[in-house]
Amino acid sequence: MRSFPWAGGGVLAVASLLSFAPLPSYAEVGSETPTAATDVIQDGYSPELGAQVRAYLLANPGVILEVFKLLERQEAENKAGRSRDLLARHHADLFDGAGASIADGVMGNPDGVVKVVEFFDYQCGYCKASAAELKTAMDGRTDVAVILKEFPILGPASETASRLALAIKAEHGEAAYVGFHNALLAHRGNLNDETMTLLVEAAGYDYAALTARGRASDITDKLAANRKLAADLGISGSPAFVFRDELVGGMMNADRLSVAFNRLAL
Repeated sequence: MRSFPWAGGGVLAVASLLSFAPLPSYAEVGSETPTAATDVIQDGYSPELGAQVRAYLLANPGVILEVFKLLERQEAENKAGRSRDLLARHHADLFDGAGASIADGVMGNPDGVVKVVEFFDYQCGYCKASAAELKTAMDGRTDVAVILKEFPILGPASETASRLALAIKAEHGEAAYVGFHNALLAHRGNLNDETMTLLVEAAGYDYAALTARGRASDITDKLAANRKLAADLGISGSPAFVFRDELVGGMMNADRLSVAFNRLAL
């Protein structure tokens, strides 16, 4: 049976009508003091009206489901509205990198009109799967910019990987960063120092130098800023995709991404 945890008040009200019993106020719950008027269901409602409503609902139980569906739709609309307001307040941090110590990496066309932010962790299996879906959705498009928010939440190896990636970006540029980013996500299995050393050296870089660069304050500040932004947005896992009007927690397949891209391209 489908439950509506947010509609607890509605459930209590319906139950009160069906049982033809008064519904106590919040302050009276658990109190031994009787209500001021025990012969009414609520102010302005007589026992006769309550009996009529009870009889109607028993004869037409589908009405209760209609009410719950309406409440569910209203709650979804309210939640979407709150999410849009939240994204609007953080628009600059998400899409413009306002005040960033080091800029986020970008895949695709940095000047693309369609912008999406991805929060990711290099050890996250769903992030690895999402990389292929993103590639498919972006294939043949020149209007998409994917802003990459390093969000290491799965332990020290994730932190090391993000620091190495940002160090490569700082020292060797955007293309080098995106290449290393893709190599990390393409790796199957857990990351460790040996694996990351091999990946760095395969890309032609000095692991020790990049490790030292990765400890610099600008990179530390960048990771802290990304974590704070995620917390402000209510993001606690990866991946998470943020569009100008929507936040999607969890993996998105290529079809869903393409629908979002097309909507934003209008």
